[in-house]
Amino acid sequence: EANEDVALKVSDEGGGIARSDLRRVWSYLYTTASRDVQARGFSGGGSDFAGAPLAGLGYGLPISRAYARYFGGDLTLMSMEGFGTD
Repeated sequence: EANEDVALKVSDEGGGIARSDLRRVWSYLYTTASRDVQARGFSGGGSDFAGAPLAGLGYGLPISRAYARYFGGDLTLMSMEGFGTD
């Protein structure tokens, strides 16, 4: 049987990541989220996740890449500072 590849692309227009920060995004607990976003944390009523930031915890990219590599793939990041990230 032939090998089959699958590629997924996720893009945003959230301003991108500074070139000086690109190497650090793969480190656990490193975040590009503002202090305001981090300060809001997980507080809120009615739900365990009310008020939780969508970003800023520093686990998303490193753990996603670890899972991809575990299953024989990889995760890459391309950022255009001032515009967005692919």
